Amino acid sequence: MQEPYERARAKSRIAQCCGRVNLRKGDILIALRAYLDSSGKLGGKDDFITLAAVAANDDMWTEFETAWDKILLDHAPPAKYIHMREVFRLIDGFDKDKGWDHDKAFGVVDECLVYMSHLDKKRFCMFYCSVDLRAWDKLRAETYQMPDPVELCNQYCSETVLGWYLSRYRGVIDIHNDTVKYFFDKDEYFKEPFEAKAKRERELSEGRERWGIWNLIVQVSAVDMRNTPGIQAADIIAWGRNRETFTKPGDIGYGLAHILRQVVPSHSVVWDE
Repeated sequence: MQEPYERARAKSRIAQCCGRVNLRKGDILIALRAYLDSSGKLGGKDDFITLAAVAANDDMWTEFETAWDKILLDHAPPAKYIHMREVFRLIDGFDKDKGWDHDKAFGVVDECLVYMSHLDKKRFCMFYCSVDLRAWDKLRAETYQMPDPVELCNQYCSETVLGWYLSRYRGVIDIHNDTVKYFFDKDEYFKEPFEAKAKRERELSEGRERWGIWNLIVQVSAVDMRNTPGIQAADIIAWGRNRETFTKPGDIGYGLAHILRQVVPSHSVVWDE
């Protein structure tokens, strides 16, 4: 049996994206994904922007990835990944020509939700922050001074994971050795601002010669969601949260976020007017 802080070779695919392949038992890996409804670009016609995250350690991610892959491959037709935009529009990996329709596409998503409902609730947690962009624009037009939506989402999603980590692993983590690593989906708006803030905060701590919570962060990277089940799970969360802002009973995807909140431990913030 390994000692709590003995290093072990990374087993999960997300952990193998780390700058080093040897991890400690207490290391936490966070997968993050954002969702904008229409244009996919800030300043477009979107009503809400949501950033979602899922956090777990390497052992948990290894179990998760193995089970996730099996769910997708055992489905009829088999899926290579989950991407909610494609699921909803029946395009690309979920194209109608490949045998997909909404019942089958959302069926595999539902199987993933059922799986997440059975995960160890002490080792797996989801986070999201959602910003009403029209309310934000309205208040800015009225000269209110507010952080921009990307900053809000990073503060109340990406950064919230740090507080959860210290709270969840209080008395277990080794603050001088254990680490936190963030993996954003590629081309996300949120990665560079968060990475820059993490660097500034670490430098401030080093300048003061005093440990701070930001010293836990040793890596902020971009990965391809199609190869990363954790990012796919975060995509379901972000898409479901955005969709619940305008859907009604009977609409496709209605209630998905509500179901997730009932079955997976979560921390969330919604910024409206």
